[in-house]
Amino acid sequence: MYCTVLYCTELYCTVLCCTVLYCTVLCCTLLYSILLYCTVLYCTVLYCTSLYCTVLCCAVLYCTVLFCTVLYFTVLYCTVLYCMVLYCTVLYSTVLYRIVLYCTALYCTLLYCTVLYCTVVYCTVLYCNVLYCSVLYLLFCTVLYCTVL
Repeated sequence: MYCTVLYCTELYCTVLCCTVLYCTVLCCTLLYSILLYCTVLYCTVLYCTSLYCTVLCCAVLYCTVLFCTVLYFTVLYCTVLYCMVLYCTVLYSTVLYRIVLYCTALYCTLLYCTVLYCTVVYCTVLYCNVLYCSVLYLLFCTVLYCTVL
């Protein structure tokens, strides 16, 4: 009986120990699995969030830089074009104004000189003609007077 009790006790202890060991292993395995699953899930979520935020941030940064660059070069191009058109317009207007001014001054000078020349010639010819006629008339009158006397 002692052997039986001892055997039963030993068996009981072995079963108890195995049960405790099995439960411990099962619990630790389950805990390890849960911990591993949570760690993998956390790391995956963290990685995906980090990747998403990085990609989103890079995309926003790229679009912002692209927009600002396009805007800058568009404004620069329009400013340069406007300044060139303005410069050419001012230059053309100034040159045209000077040409018109020069031609007007030249035309007026020529017109004035022509009128002056014609007036002087006309007056000279008229004066000489009147003088000549007066002298002739005086000579004629003198000769007529002398002849009558």
